Order: sequence, then structure tokens, then C-alpha cells
Amino acid sequence: MATFDARLYPKAFEAMERGDKTVYTLMCTAEYDFMCSGDRLEFGDFGSITVGTVRRYPSLDKLVEVEGWQNLVPEADSADHAMELVRSIPEWSSAKEEQLGVLALRVREAKRK
Repeated sequence: MATFDARLYPKAFEAMERGDKTVYTLMCTAEYDFMCSGDRLEFGDFGSITVGTVRRYPSLDKLVEVEGWQNLVPEADSADHAMELVRSIPEWSSAKEEQLGVLALRVREAKRK
């Protein structure tokens, strides 16, 4: 089991704790190339998630089509709105998304520290 660091988005973490948000997405960068089922994603001193499955998609659009926008951004009111919210994150890069693709991490368990 490996541990990876990620930036905390409290609203997203709370939704994962409740089981509303079952998919967490990241850019498919070299840092996450070897992430697999059973690994942990740490959100600083706040908490962590245990990863169920890891799937790579060529774009956020494809991820939403397959995984469902409700699982990614449960507070959104449509697929377009969900993708808009994800792409509005300051660290998100549309150029990197197009070049590298994205990862869909199924949330197995979310725990606060």
C-alpha cells in the first residue's frame, strides 16, 4: 500500500465521508502513475481516503460519461455543471487534461484523522 498526498477540498471530503461522492479525480501525472487499489490519498492532517479502483480516462468528459457526474460532484445539477466545477479548481489545467488524461479514484473509505 502506497500513500499519496493531495490538496484538501473540505466540501469534497465531507461528501466522500457521507458516501455521496464516490469518485475523486486527479490529473494523470507521473506522481500518480503507480496508484492502485488499496492505496491511500492523504489530505494533510485532515484525513485520507482509501482507493478502491483506479481508472484512467482520456478526458474529464469521458470520465463523467462512464462514472457518472453524480458520483463525482454530487452537488452539481448536471454533467456540464459538474465538469465546470472540477475545471474551476485553480490547479486544474485543460492543457494537461488533454495531454495526460485524468484518473477516476473510487473511494472505498474516507477517514478523518
